[in-house]
Amino acid sequence: MDLSTSPGSPGFTTFGRRRLVAAMALTGLALAGVTAPGQATAAAGAAEQKTYIVQMTPDPVATYEGDVAGLAGTKPDQGEKIDPGSSEVTRYAGHLRGRHDAALKKVGGTKIYDYVYSYGGFAARLTEEQAAGLRALPDVVAVTEDRKVPVATSSTPSFLGLDKRGGLWDELGGPTGGRRGEGAGDGLVIGVIDSGIWADSQSFADPGPGGRPYGRVPGFHGTCPRSSPDESWTGALCNGKLVAARHFNAGWGGDEGVRQAMPWEYLSPRDYNGHGTHTASTAAGNHGVEVTGPAAVFGSISGIAPRARVAAYKALWSTEDASTANGFYSDLVAAIDQAVADGVDVINYSVSGTSSDLLDPAEVAFLSAAEAGVFVAASGGNSGPAPGTVAHPSPWVTTVAAGTHDRGTRGSATLGDGTALSGASLAAVSAGPAPLIDSTAAGLPGADATRLAQCHAARDNGGQAVLDPARVKGKIVVCDRGETPRANKSVAVAEAGGVGMILANTDDNSLNADLHAVPTLHVAQKDRQAVKDHAAADGATATIQQAKIVDDAPAPYTAAFSSRGPLTAAGGDLLKPDLTAPGQDILAAYAPPGANGSAFNVASGTSMAAPHVAGLAALLKDLHPRWSPMAVKSALMTSGSDVLDGPGHDPLVIFGQGAGHVVPDGAADPGLVYDSGIKDWLAFLCGSTSGVEERTCERLAGKGHSFEAGDLNVPSIAVGRLPGTRTVTREVTNVDRRTATYTASTTGLEGVDVTVEPRRLTLRPGQTKSFTVTLTRTTAPMNAYVGGQLTWQDRRHTVRVPVVVRPVPEAWAAVHGVAGGEDTAGHLALDPGGERVYVSGASYGSQPGVRSARISTVAHDAATGAELWSVSYAGPAGTFDEPAGIQVSPDGARLFVTGISAGEDTGNDAVTIAYDTATGEELWVARHNGAANASDRANALTVGPDGTHVYVTGMTSLGAPGKDDSFTVAYDAGSGEQKWAAHHNGPGDGTDSARVIKATPDGSRLLVSGQSRGTGTGLSDWGTVAYDAATGEQLWTARHNGPANGIDIPGGMAVAADGASFFVIGSSAGETKTDMTTIAYDTATGKELWADRHDGPAHGSDTPHDIATGPDGTVYVTGNTEGEGTRGDFTTIAYDPATGERTWVRRHNGKANHQDFAWDVAVTPDGGKVVVTGQGMNDPSGADEYLMKIDYVTIAYDAATGEPVWTGEYDGPAGASDIAHALAVDATGDTGVRIFVTGSSTTSGDLLSGTEVDFTTVAYFEPWRKP
Repeated sequence: MDLSTSPGSPGFTTFGRRRLVAAMALTGLALAGVTAPGQATAAAGAAEQKTYIVQMTPDPVATYEGDVAGLAGTKPDQGEKIDPGSSEVTRYAGHLRGRHDAALKKVGGTKIYDYVYSYGGFAARLTEEQAAGLRALPDVVAVTEDRKVPVATSSTPSFLGLDKRGGLWDELGGPTGGRRGEGAGDGLVIGVIDSGIWADSQSFADPGPGGRPYGRVPGFHGTCPRSSPDESWTGALCNGKLVAARHFNAGWGGDEGVRQAMPWEYLSPRDYNGHGTHTASTAAGNHGVEVTGPAAVFGSISGIAPRARVAAYKALWSTEDASTANGFYSDLVAAIDQAVADGVDVINYSVSGTSSDLLDPAEVAFLSAAEAGVFVAASGGNSGPAPGTVAHPSPWVTTVAAGTHDRGTRGSATLGDGTALSGASLAAVSAGPAPLIDSTAAGLPGADATRLAQCHAARDNGGQAVLDPARVKGKIVVCDRGETPRANKSVAVAEAGGVGMILANTDDNSLNADLHAVPTLHVAQKDRQAVKDHAAADGATATIQQAKIVDDAPAPYTAAFSSRGPLTAAGGDLLKPDLTAPGQDILAAYAPPGANGSAFNVASGTSMAAPHVAGLAALLKDLHPRWSPMAVKSALMTSGSDVLDGPGHDPLVIFGQGAGHVVPDGAADPGLVYDSGIKDWLAFLCGSTSGVEERTCERLAGKGHSFEAGDLNVPSIAVGRLPGTRTVTREVTNVDRRTATYTASTTGLEGVDVTVEPRRLTLRPGQTKSFTVTLTRTTAPMNAYVGGQLTWQDRRHTVRVPVVVRPVPEAWAAVHGVAGGEDTAGHLALDPGGERVYVSGASYGSQPGVRSARISTVAHDAATGAELWSVSYAGPAGTFDEPAGIQVSPDGARLFVTGISAGEDTGNDAVTIAYDTATGEELWVARHNGAANASDRANALTVGPDGTHVYVTGMTSLGAPGKDDSFTVAYDAGSGEQKWAAHHNGPGDGTDSARVIKATPDGSRLLVSGQSRGTGTGLSDWGTVAYDAATGEQLWTARHNGPANGIDIPGGMAVAADGASFFVIGSSAGETKTDMTTIAYDTATGKELWADRHDGPAHGSDTPHDIATGPDGTVYVTGNTEGEGTRGDFTTIAYDPATGERTWVRRHNGKANHQDFAWDVAVTPDGGKVVVTGQGMNDPSGADEYLMKIDYVTIAYDAATGEPVWTGEYDGPAGASDIAHALAVDATGDTGVRIFVTGSSTTSGDLLSGTEVDFTTVAYFEPWRKP
């Protein structure tokens, strides 16, 4: 048994609970129990085909400028649209398809989509081997496995002021058009990529209630199907209002795949779920549509742009109960591509998405769409109020948060004993007085108790009802919230003959006004017991009153479910969400199958907020036809108003609302706009990703484009890290008709000095001018955001943008990882010349349920943190590869990484890889496989002082259980050729596994220590061996068995500068559990010189983790010991190397009196300070220990006295688990001492899910220096 992970070990599972969902919440809302035909399961073999999206280098039609000989440019001029039928577009699209076919022909596979208009590439069914072959082609940018994403799931026109006299509708000829104009949004097309459309709804009728028919839209090329295989669609369903309808399901296996997986779904654009119908009618539904059914009390509804046209692109497919809908990226990208080709003006995308990947296929497709003049409104996600959860990070997309609005209802009920209840209700009529019964007393024989309490409908219980009609008929039923859709519970009551329902929360959850099958009141947990107690009494009755409509609710607030920033993409130098719009309790048209037969429904979510913005964008494009999508976005953002959550300068408010709640009248006349285009976006991507061709970045740099994310010309300023002073640049364009002079002012930003230069701008109509904003920390706290606003004001306009800044102690922080995956850095090495920092760790892919680790290695510029190169290694099996050590050659030319790697027929092998440090080029790979073809692993490596050899040590299996030896192997550093290999088998019959290895300063000897089975000495002893470095001959062995004859495991080693002695640390079982144990040995003989056992104050489990020596020979050991009432604490000890006398001992207890672990120690080059890093638990967020926030904690001690000199904490963007694993220290003449720390940081998500975990390396430059 290899005991390689000791308690609290910094292995690759230190984040406690494994992350529940990937970046797009795939599993939480994915189709339960449905595997799409053609979609591989997680356990599929390597030869099984899956769907992949392939991005190629040629530009799509929307951005192609004519750089291929003989093919004219197809990028539309500003204000124009793509014409798919033109000869230029037809020829170039054919050229792209030919390139796609040629690439696919080289590897094989089956193409299911060509993307040519907004995304350059295709989707195909491929094996993993074929996908790898495509990745190797020079004209292929990315190959991404297809993934499933879910939806992001009235009176709002009046709430927004659209219908007031002189409002935006009025300016555009009114909501229905007439003598004063064509009407609000007329001639504009909003493309809705969603779950389809219920075309029969009056919201999409032509003519609408106003009686005025719709005319043809010039330049629009969309079509509608004439029929469908299941007869759910006819050509007559499209009209002048609904101008296009398509469906996309190749990712599911086409119509037949959907028929098999979801037999309830329509094989056409018809909406089963209702989500798409709701968003389409919110954005552009007809004005004055009378609501029918349970919501009739609300009167009539209207879309935000009521005269705009709708084009429906169905790419999401519903669950049978309509609780959610899902779609594959391959279909969604195809829908985006088609919408751009058809000529839509606006896209509404109420679909979940990435929170961090700027090169996500949908985000890239939207880039080309925006450049083609299409405004994109995307929902920000429903994972709030957790920080760092906002989706759709791209600056060319307008990301929308959800807010409340002022119209609502008040619900009430009265119990028979006179108790008055209040809650949420949309009851159109009253119910009762009627007998009241608890569902738990109204069950059919054999009904499950939990499902009975929650009133499961037959549709949610395998077709079996749980309520007994004989007991329910004519009564009001008490039902618990939970598990099934709230509205389905009232269906269960109605099906059993009940006349009303009181729905009770079982915890502190929201109250929701839903459309129910019977009059319903939703009450809080605090009222639940009183209702249930009364229901249990003889003769219990209740009356549910008709809901009262109120128009005076305080609003807007940010909806609790709305996802929040900060954003982690671009280093936090971009603010998302962009703005807020109504998204809670929105009444709109619906598909009857998804609403218990009703044609209207109330829904909440950022899905409902995004179409408000899509409709407003159509109105602004109608008013200002020449405005770019980013000008429209800027107008909406700079005119926003604060929500009521708190002060507008509060960063928590800003991360919820973005720039604020939309104010349409202000957006119509903003004065100034912050505009940007594709060159700005590509420069931004050059600095934030590695996804842009090098020659493109060089060309942009040559033209003066800044690659700094903070300089992108967006109407917000975000500085994710402010190490002291930072200057950002912006430019504004005057879109007014007169010359104006603006003056800058700032509010908020306490503790940060702000300088705007120049402070006054005079601009002619259409003129653009730039300015800089310099932010300098004065007294603002470290690692905490401060917020404020920057405002430009003239006599008529106020142009406001939000500002968020986070002062930090680190000089730089660099993040690296696979989007949506888990990337855990564990090892760090410095270039001898101080130019580069190397980090290695394990990267897990983002496919849910699949944990195929790769060894990832990254090089950063030591001065700036810029990523210089990154490489990934996967062994022959491609299933499991993790690093165990990293070291640079003495001349700095080579980097060596060792670890464990799964072979095809050899079990796990020990792998060692050599890289060129300048380029990351793989120079050689050596694999060590033991005789048993079983489990072999490398645990450590060292490079000889002359740089000619690399030595690796670890464990090799002999094939029988518990039959494992330590092995040590020598490789030629230049070629990887094996020079010798040696095994060590301890005296006992069990596992020997070497953990640490060092070479003596003269290079003559290798010192190896690890766990070793003794005879009668417990499960494991320390076994230390000396080898001749030239031959591998074993020179001597030494063993250590602790006083308890228990488990003794060494964990670190350091060699004295003169080579005469060396020191081994580890955990050793004693009378008080395990102790931090340090032993000094004579290098020549293996004789023990001294030993020290340190038992912490609580006499618990005490474990050392690293050891270092100072220039004067002092030995420093760090690890963790148990304190009295403080659980695990950092513990650092200084020893006299000659005697083992402790010269000082220092403990560090984190803020939560919980588990704090020190993992690594280093000494500054001058020997003056000892630096320790690890993880510290901060104050808990709840009783559950997994809700405690973990940060990097790095401490510098005075080497002579042990007094703390400086403490630095790194709190990642998500405010969740951040675990430091390794550090290195050097010094330069310019900056003094430099400390580099690496580990794993939760960069987005919440404390439980940790939706994005990345390598995160931070640097501190002389941090104790006073400013």
